[in-house]
Amino acid sequence: MALYYYLTGLLISKIYHASQSKSLILLSIGPALWALMEWARGWLLSGFPWFSVGYSQINTFLSNWAPIGGIYMVSWICAISSGLLVLIYLSAKQTSTKALFLLLVLLCTSWGMGVIQWTEPKSDKLNVSLVQGAIEQEKKWLPGEFGNTLDLYKKTLQSEDQLDVVIWPEVAIPAISKNVKPYLNEISTILEKKNIQLLLLGVLTYNEANGGVRNSMMALGSSDVVYHKRHLVPFGEYFPVPNIIRSWLKRMGLPNRDIESGASIQDMPQVNEVFIAPTICYEDIFGSEQLGYFPEANVLVNITNNAWFGKSIAAEQHFQMSRMRAMEVGRYLLRSTNTGVTAIVDPNGRIKKRSEPFTFSILKGTFVPMSGVTPYTKHGDSLVLFLIILSLVLGYYWGIRRPKE
Repeated sequence: MALYYYLTGLLISKIYHASQSKSLILLSIGPALWALMEWARGWLLSGFPWFSVGYSQINTFLSNWAPIGGIYMVSWICAISSGLLVLIYLSAKQTSTKALFLLLVLLCTSWGMGVIQWTEPKSDKLNVSLVQGAIEQEKKWLPGEFGNTLDLYKKTLQSEDQLDVVIWPEVAIPAISKNVKPYLNEISTILEKKNIQLLLLGVLTYNEANGGVRNSMMALGSSDVVYHKRHLVPFGEYFPVPNIIRSWLKRMGLPNRDIESGASIQDMPQVNEVFIAPTICYEDIFGSEQLGYFPEANVLVNITNNAWFGKSIAAEQHFQMSRMRAMEVGRYLLRSTNTGVTAIVDPNGRIKKRSEPFTFSILKGTFVPMSGVTPYTKHGDSLVLFLIILSLVLGYYWGIRRPKE
């Protein structure tokens, strides 16, 4: 992963020292190469776009570019701003003044874009309850804890009534669904008695056709859709290794069996006429992969289990990336985690409610189903890639023709 940054920095450095125009490198070629690197890192060799630099702006008005070009446009604008700061510091007075003016224009434009409302409410508020089980990872799959886990989640429904949506985290039920059918039937009965329209829960499912196991989000109540995770974690959910290595993993008692991925196009769960765009675990860090749900989807739902991260900052980082998805498509995000950050996020990426990590909690609140199209929903990464390539081409030709500074 470090090679992406090393090669990009090396390339920018060599171009900078060989260029006829230092300012052009700092404002055109350098930022474009950085954003292009981040985009490539997001899909090359399975992709792992963890914490692109644009996520650092989630609480600033530079993030207002997210509905237009997604996270990579925010990274690009951030890199341009950084280049302008360097010019202000290093350049002669005349160039420094021009750079300061351009930076103010960029910041004012970014701030002004925040008044644009790309989407609008589709219907009235709906009530939601998000459950955070806080089950330690080392206990999650112990046979002796299985009954306690089932009872814990079932009891969370006892205090509920007249709810539109209840969401349990990723693999809340640590079993294959066909092996817990009586429990799921009991849960369905409770939903009906409590007037709860929809429950979304994480569970493993079995593919009768080929014997594969899938990481799934099951809908009970008003919808019977089962969503299967599409983007799997390498070396966590599948193992891209030769058979000899897989055999060694098996002999050592280490995880070695691949989980089966879901189809690229799947039905969405719904409550009334509200369609839900589902993601499981770190699928929500791949913004462009969710665009197939839109504009039909009215709300984002992510279920995850951040217990793998322990008490590190990774859970907060994951949540910060999740918030950007809400901004990109102009929808509420409902996020239920086992030990991470369970929260309700509005279409502007603002946190409406959140729970404390590592503690059992039931987070209750409301959300508004949204409709409409943001530019990013319509064009995906195509717009920012076009602008990046254009910036590289123009920077190359202008750099050749301009006299050396």
